[in-house]
Amino acid sequence: MASPADSPSPPPREAPAWPLAVALLLVVAAGVLLWNAPMVNDVAWQLWVARQLAHGVTLYTDIIEVNPPLWFWAAIPVADLAQLIGVSSYHVLIASVLALDIIALLLVRRLCRDLQSGVLIVLGFPVITLFAFLDVFGQREHLTLIAIVPYLILVARRAEELAASRAIAILCGILAAFGIALKPHFLVVPIALEILLLTRIRRVTVRPEIVIQGILLIGYALSVPFFARAYFSTLPMLLIYQGVRSPLSYQLSQPVISMAFLLLLSLPIYGWPRSSVARAASIAGLAFLAVYFFQGKGWRYHGVPTMGCFMLAVVAEAERFRRGTTSPASRAAVTLAALATVFLIFPLFQGMRTRENANALSATSDLRQGDVVAVLASGYFWPVPEERHFVWPSPSVTYQTLTYAVAASRTGRSEPVIAAAIRNIRRSIVHDLACHPPRRILGDRYDNTFLKTSLVEYLSTDPDFVRLMRAYRRGPDYGEFTTYNRVGQIPYRPTACRTIY
Repeated sequence: MASPADSPSPPPREAPAWPLAVALLLVVAAGVLLWNAPMVNDVAWQLWVARQLAHGVTLYTDIIEVNPPLWFWAAIPVADLAQLIGVSSYHVLIASVLALDIIALLLVRRLCRDLQSGVLIVLGFPVITLFAFLDVFGQREHLTLIAIVPYLILVARRAEELAASRAIAILCGILAAFGIALKPHFLVVPIALEILLLTRIRRVTVRPEIVIQGILLIGYALSVPFFARAYFSTLPMLLIYQGVRSPLSYQLSQPVISMAFLLLLSLPIYGWPRSSVARAASIAGLAFLAVYFFQGKGWRYHGVPTMGCFMLAVVAEAERFRRGTTSPASRAAVTLAALATVFLIFPLFQGMRTRENANALSATSDLRQGDVVAVLASGYFWPVPEERHFVWPSPSVTYQTLTYAVAASRTGRSEPVIAAAIRNIRRSIVHDLACHPPRRILGDRYDNTFLKTSLVEYLSTDPDFVRLMRAYRRGPDYGEFTTYNRVGQIPYRPTACRTIY
């Protein structure tokens, strides 16, 4: 019996106008839902960093970071525009990401012409790129998913040896280059797609999208030593951060793995997808899955590109599926693929029901805009500083690097790099608190997993820190946080203190 991949299918037709109209309405609806929603932790930090950079602060020197600079550079125009028109930078970011999504949507509809009908792909695009990931809106992986989808469909056209205009190809290459450059790990994705294309057309081609993509990626790589040379000084901290991995059992327990398992289980039954879009999306999803395991953290947003690409593969193949011409086994495989999409829903509703920073909000509910708040705890305080417009005295988003370094040193890794990182971070904490004395400090109520004590207790071996904390009195507890309120004057202020914007 012929497999579904061998079954003839009617030639694809151009999608009617109504799916695009519905998709655009869905993009607007997503914007309405997001407008007053809480920010994502890392996105709030990105906007805070962008505002500092817009005022001339130096990344990696005055701000402690281990991530490449593009994500922060891309947010500088957002911060500038927000200041110019007097609105929240988060609202400008929402509008910017939605505009990116609309551009990608228009490209997708255009590229589906003569390839397949595109009705389900166009209708599903805002669901895949927005609604499925509202709880991680604006993360780098989320932006990469939006930017890569038109490129996937362009690769599918190339695999079927269908033409694409030079302008469309270049625009797809630009978007893909941006999404890939957000994390160096993502370079594996275009490589995997080129291998797929090579196996289909059996020849190497030089295409506009590849040329522009190569120019932009090389240009970005060369720009880092010119405009962010200090990034390379963060490599020791980056190695410490990368060295901490979640247990494999935790990584395997995430929804992205369940989704991948069901889809891979369906392949031996159903066969290789008939849709060239589904094939390209499947290959990209597997490449992103490799990146997920390479990072080794198992965090929800690390699986976003994988889940989005797999969902696109299901939607694209559904357009080619003909119920009356397939066997019961093939229908069972389709059922498995449909069940895989359920794993997009549960994490989203879980994220909507609970707020990670609820205790932090309670612990600072009586403070006002412009108050200085510091956090010496493992609990994540962001996005509260950006939402409540508090002054954040630290040059880093958390002190995870310190706790990771201390944990590494206690396992016998006594490299000078680790010892130096611990000394520098401890010294900078005291310096920052003395420069910008917080009205309130949030500390760990429970022992930190890596430190085996609270961060405040760990720092209390430093005489300068002890002297500074004499100006504070212990306050009430809020969940995992305890509070310290300033009741006196800080005994000294360093001569060199940075300005915080």
